[in-house]
Amino acid sequence: MTVSFIGSAGIPNRYGGFESFLEHCAPAIALRGIPVLVTCDARLYTEQETDFHGVYREFLNVPANGAASVVHDALAFLRVFSRSAQIVVLGVSGGPWFPLFRLLCSITGKRLIVNVDGVEWRRTKFSAKKRRLLKLFDVLAQYFSHHVVYDNEALYDYLTASAKRKSTCIPYPGDHVLRLENAVRKPLTALTVCRIEPENNLELLIQGALRSTIMVYTIVGNWNNSNYARALRMGYAAEPRLRLLDPIYDPVELAELRESCAYYLHGHSVGGTNPSLVEMLFYDCEVFCFDVEFNRHSAGQGANYFKTADELQRLLDRQRSSVMDRHELRLRYTAEAIADAYIQVIRP
Repeated sequence: MTVSFIGSAGIPNRYGGFESFLEHCAPAIALRGIPVLVTCDARLYTEQETDFHGVYREFLNVPANGAASVVHDALAFLRVFSRSAQIVVLGVSGGPWFPLFRLLCSITGKRLIVNVDGVEWRRTKFSAKKRRLLKLFDVLAQYFSHHVVYDNEALYDYLTASAKRKSTCIPYPGDHVLRLENAVRKPLTALTVCRIEPENNLELLIQGALRSTIMVYTIVGNWNNSNYARALRMGYAAEPRLRLLDPIYDPVELAELRESCAYYLHGHSVGGTNPSLVEMLFYDCEVFCFDVEFNRHSAGQGANYFKTADELQRLLDRQRSSVMDRHELRLRYTAEAIADAYIQVIRP
């Protein structure tokens, strides 16, 4: 009963949330005796061994992200179809193909499952035309799938009526983060790791931090990937309390930043469960989230919430006696628990 995961850039993680989920949960599913296949964007891997911790990797020479993802998903489906009893499509880029996917699965007794990710069609970085197209892809994927997975309880309201009757909420894992012994937390330091996009409220975070007593605020992100990011970096280049760093891929270097910060600031306003937020819940710093339903469902009582720069400043400057206990919250985000949840979907 091979289950195939298609639509991601592949494993090990070279891109983002889906890839991080697969890197840590696909082997856990395989360990339970279920053959697992994951398609990969061949351009991202110089080493292309087919086995990854018991998971079979299939490489495609078509980009898994951007406009080409529509083609990638179709080719990935056709590549794995004959070998799969269940096909899990990660994301809705292949939405136009879902009527065909469903037809082929139905006449051969296979199951088609989609993880709809966040509500991509609400992202302001896309043009109005692209948002309408993404919403159509989303609706098609939900309607023609046998089962729908979503990663945050707040996304339930965005599902179609038919999808709500065949859906399961499964978040991303965070217990894989690297913890460092003897790490020293530096007081009055803050950290953000994210894509530099307007919907992540970077300027609000910066203004709130600079109005507070924070001494050093480090933001790690893709500062060279857009005009918005470059302009924001240029505008604050002379601010001595800010460290605006390019993406960090070395796990030890990233863990050092996460372990040493006193506060983590999370400004995401759109989407479902954000993997970077989930990962920070496994560190011991205080977490501050922009106040939207997605973040509240993700972090619950394990974070503080703000809507304006002034609110953030007041929260940062408030005296505290201890860091919040996140033990129960963390149990929701283990790779084992999430692998088990997917197995329940795979074995209905």
